[in-house]
This record gives sequence, structure tokens and C-alpha cells, in this order.
Amino acid sequence: MLPRAAAIQSSNLAWARPGGGQSFSSGGGGGGGAGGPLGGVGFGATDIGVESGPHLADPFLGRLLTEHSDVCMMATGALLLLVMWRSVVSWKWTPRRKTIAARREPRSWKALVEAPIAPIVHRSRRTAGVPRSRLAALRALDPDFSVALFEDFAYLLYAEMQRARAGDASPLRALAPFLTEDAAQQLLAGPKVAEVTGIVIGAMRITDFSGTSGAHVELELEFEASYSEVLDPEGSPAPARMESHVYAVDRLRLRRARTARSRRGERARKLDCPNCGAPLRSMRGTECAHCHEDVGGGRFDWMVIEFRTLTKKARAPLVAQNVENMGTVYPTVVDPEADARLLDLQRRDPRFEWGAFRARVTHVFQQLRIGWSNRDAARIRPYVSDNLFQSWAYWIDLHHRERCKNICKNAKIVRIDLANVLSDRTYDAITVRIFASAIDYTVSDDGRVLSGNPDRERPYSEYFTFLRGAVSDGGAGEESPCPHCGAPLAIGMVGNCTHCRTKVVAGEFDWVLSRIEQDGAYAG
Repeated sequence: MLPRAAAIQSSNLAWARPGGGQSFSSGGGGGGGAGGPLGGVGFGATDIGVESGPHLADPFLGRLLTEHSDVCMMATGALLLLVMWRSVVSWKWTPRRKTIAARREPRSWKALVEAPIAPIVHRSRRTAGVPRSRLAALRALDPDFSVALFEDFAYLLYAEMQRARAGDASPLRALAPFLTEDAAQQLLAGPKVAEVTGIVIGAMRITDFSGTSGAHVELELEFEASYSEVLDPEGSPAPARMESHVYAVDRLRLRRARTARSRRGERARKLDCPNCGAPLRSMRGTECAHCHEDVGGGRFDWMVIEFRTLTKKARAPLVAQNVENMGTVYPTVVDPEADARLLDLQRRDPRFEWGAFRARVTHVFQQLRIGWSNRDAARIRPYVSDNLFQSWAYWIDLHHRERCKNICKNAKIVRIDLANVLSDRTYDAITVRIFASAIDYTVSDDGRVLSGNPDRERPYSEYFTFLRGAVSDGGAGEESPCPHCGAPLAIGMVGNCTHCRTKVVAGEFDWVLSRIEQDGAYAG
């Protein structure tokens, strides 16, 4: 998974943002995203439009505001003048103390920041997107279906599609088992591209799910992503090629036969013949030269049947921009079955303790903060999944190249809410919403403050999802030796213990952070 090397390769995609606040696109209130603590970095502005986000629920209102903004501003000004005039006419003296008290009555973030960590708080609100818990219905058809592994597969497929459209697009033919001809043509629409690199996925939302009653199952996914394109107008020589950094929002519709079965283990993190697992180079269109099966049409695996770009704009990575936090006052999105599923997890693993898990959350939060502020990817590595680490490594490398640091000082968690618990044959996943505060600013290597305020504390909140292998049990730990060989835990950049080479960041041994989502992006 997410969340989940400057250039992201294979399944090395990104959900993550090291800390809170703004959206992946730096516009605030948008999708989950890559960036620094308190949203220190991002891409461009969130101008997805009416269709793609919750910003304007009424399409007519959206068109009115965008196409007739001058008329709307004149009407707004007239309305404000009328309100002011009526206020002057009907003005009455009110004791100042009572007025101040009325203004202070709403819940303040200052009080929240100063409060101790509180017990679980359950609230709910309507939000865009389809909750991940709805996909659990697929296990009635496919007992091995795992939301976490499906997300890994979806991120990988999206990144491979973006890379495959470069050059003569011949790599797209190798993706024929996963991509219809119509979808391939939709993907290739637009200027010719010589190369696509540095793919970072900031958010993936499930926007539609058909259910399991038909002959096929369909899903619609929306990706927010950033990548670099090398344009190749009419086959120009290399010196004439132009590189552009892009922020994009794409929607993919995937279909799979109800008789298809999920990939298991490491096959969920690579693309191969959906039937026998042979390399894609053995494909002849949708027929595998190894097993001689026609694997197209979603017979064995998910296939993209439609690709649509909602937004695509040139945007430079903004490593020195701070945007005010959005959504921190929203109620926590809590799955109605979260409590029951947490109790079920405790029944299956009597040694699991909520207090120890919360301590693990706090410890990971602090280690990530320290590693991020010091541009120390090795400090982060033991606590996050492969995909999430690649996202953070991308941003740390970018800050190195830009000769600056995003500092997250005095960071602390002030509250942790349980949001969801999902379990399948492969993973247990717990999503919590953390309320935190920190002093967040960006400083150059020569000491100049580039953005933010070194003296102002900012509150924020985010949704963290932790994974652990379903066969694992026992209490969560803060620091521990290698669970395989017992040596002091030292993790290489590929996630293996440096002593015994065992992979220890895939969730098999302890809870690892796999996804970070912003308030405006989380749908359950």
C-alpha cells in the first residue's frame, strides 16, 4: 500500500504526506498527498473543478461562479452593502464582555492543543468517495481479496500506464491484459511524450463501486499524481525536448469477472500474466505464449476499461510554500463497525492492547518527524511500508537538491481517534485520526527562513493507516530487535534487516504506517 530515489520506480508510489495540513496539490482541502510536516510542500493549486471534488456540490452553481465571476462579485458586493446598512439601522449597544464571550464560545484549537491525549472519540460526517470497507463484499466471491494488496496493485498499474505511454508507446502493448484498446487510446491522447519519470501518487480515491451482483465487478478510481514529462514534438532531437512537471487528476474504471481471483503474496506487487504468472514479455496481445490462455476482458484480473484526465497542469514542486490547514475542524469519519472489528481483532489476538498500539502510533509519528526535519531517510525506513517510504525519499531528495529543510519542531499528538479497522486473510489494518500540533517552517541550508513561522505553533489532523500481517500477534512495540534474528534493528533502504536480510517492513512483525490521508480526502 500508500502511502505508499527521486524517480519512483515499479510499485514505488506515494500516498504520503509527512505531516499535516494542505492538500497534495497545495491548494488545501484536497486529496491526501506527498509533502512535509504540516503540508510544507506540494504541487500547484487544487483547481480540479466541479466534477472532481466536494468543493462545489451543485454543477449549476459551479458554472455560474466560474463563467460569470464578475456578475457574482457585483451581486456579492451589493448584498454586503445591504447587510451593513441594515446593521447600522438596527444597531443596539451590547455589553462588550458578553460579545467577547459569544465569540469565544465555539470550540477553539488552542484548547485542543493544550488538552492531554483523550480516549477514542466517535463522530461521523458525509464525505465524498466510497469507503474502503464496502470492498469487503468482494470476499464473498473471492476469499483472498485484500484492500491493501488491491491498492498496491492499482498504484503499480497506474504508474506503469503513465510510463508506458512514452516513446512509441510499444510498452502499452505489453499491458494489454490490463488495458483495453479504448483505454489505451484515451491514455495516449495529447502531445507526444518521450519520457515520463518521477511519478508520485498523492491520493487514490474509490469513487464508484458496482457491487457483486452482476457478471462483472466494476470500480472507479481517482488518482492525484505528479510526474515529469519530457515532450517530444514530432520526434525532435534530444536537445530540443522540453521537460515539464505535471500535476494531474485521472479517473480509471476497472472491471473484473466475478469468477476472477485475487493475486496473492508478492504477485500482488508486480504485473505478469494474470493466469499463470509468466512475464509480460511472453504476451502476444491478450494471449499468453506460455499458458496459451486469452487473459483479456478481465477474466482473471482487473482490467482498465476507461481512462479520463480531469485535470492536467504544469506545476513545479513547491518545497518552500506553506498553506493554511483545511479540514481540521471536520468531525472524524468513523466506520460504524470500527468498534466491533476492533473487538474481533482483540479476540483473535488477546495480547493486542489499544494503549500499546497508541504508543506505537506516537513513536512512529515522532520518528518520522525527526527523520523528515533532518532529511534522514534511514531514520524513517523501519516504520513505513515500501510505497510510503518511496514517497518520503522522493521529497527528502528534492529538499536536498533545493538546499533546504522543512523543519517540524515541538511536534506532539494531542488526540487519537479510532476511524476504522479492516481485516482479511493477509492484513489487519487500523486507521486512526491524529490531532497534532507543531512549529512548521522551511529554512535554506544557509539559514534563511523561506516560508512558515519559526515562532508559531500550527494545529493539524490527518488519518494514519497502520498494517500488520494477519498471522502476526502480540503487543505493538516502540523499539525492538529484529523479530527474525534478534539483532539490534537496523534496516536497509529496501526494508531488510542488515544482519539476517529478512524483510521486516511489510507488516509481518509489527504495525507499519502504510498510508497518510488528509481530512478532505479520507472517505473511510
